[in-house]
Amino acid sequence: MAHLSLTELFPLAFLNESTIQQSLGEDFSLCGNGNMVFHWADYHETCQAVKTRLESNPEVKKEFKNKEMALQRLSLIPVWIRTERKVHQTTMFDLYERYILNQMQLSLGVDPFGPIEISFISGTGPFRSMAIAECFNSSTYKDFVMVYLLKDKLPKRDYRIRLKSKVLTEFGKDFTKAGLIGLEQLTMNGLLFSLDSELFLSEISKETEIRILIDSASLAEGCSKDLVELKSHLSQYAFNLMYSSNREDVVTCQLKDFNVQSSFDFLKNKKVYLFISYEKLMASNSKIKNIQNFVVHTQKLIREHYQTKLLEHSA
Repeated sequence: MAHLSLTELFPLAFLNESTIQQSLGEDFSLCGNGNMVFHWADYHETCQAVKTRLESNPEVKKEFKNKEMALQRLSLIPVWIRTERKVHQTTMFDLYERYILNQMQLSLGVDPFGPIEISFISGTGPFRSMAIAECFNSSTYKDFVMVYLLKDKLPKRDYRIRLKSKVLTEFGKDFTKAGLIGLEQLTMNGLLFSLDSELFLSEISKETEIRILIDSASLAEGCSKDLVELKSHLSQYAFNLMYSSNREDVVTCQLKDFNVQSSFDFLKNKKVYLFISYEKLMASNSKIKNIQNFVVHTQKLIREHYQTKLLEHSA
């Protein structure tokens, strides 16, 4: 089989122009301004395709090894963490690894989402109270995840699409309060939202139900289009992707139906992530089925495209 670069595997219109020359780090843009993207690491089939190419393509393998070596150099940076019982000496490499593998609490007795006492100077300080995520570089973090996925140290993911989108939510008595929350991901099983932890703790968490307004019509129209047509179509909605103020798009959600998780983002803000299944959403508004159909459609397009390209280049 001939070697394939990612630019051969995916059409140029599907690639994010700012990263088009990279072979291991692309987001594949489905919408103008990168407001809807697919990354190969977010689907086990494309992840396996990259892994296979990694084993046979010297250029891709070299880039992977360079990323590995860059990460390993983090082992040369000492870090001291002070807990109630002792001061732990570790390295930046270990911090990234333990955080990504969710081993912070198990190995160090440290809450991964809470503040810790940390020093980069010595075991006697000075110590600074900060969140683990404040120590991390977002690009390095992504490289860690990518490398660990390809080395089978992290579980492969089911298909998902990432978004940069804000949608309207209503809450409070008689739903008289409103605010914008992030719509982060469209997955095969449901939607992932994000919001500031202060808003969640002071307002949303006290509710039994909230309303979310989501435009699904633009995605429904995209279900008949190929990859190139899809990007052109969605670019019309680049600045208000899936935002709606139309009462027909209201979805009433029971707060108990959300899976809630806290995290620190790389802007040093505490965020809360809310995941809810399509089944729960469709119980309130059947139009949500359009979103699920769109995710299934794009998964099919991506699978068919890379399978076709691999077959075309088979020896």
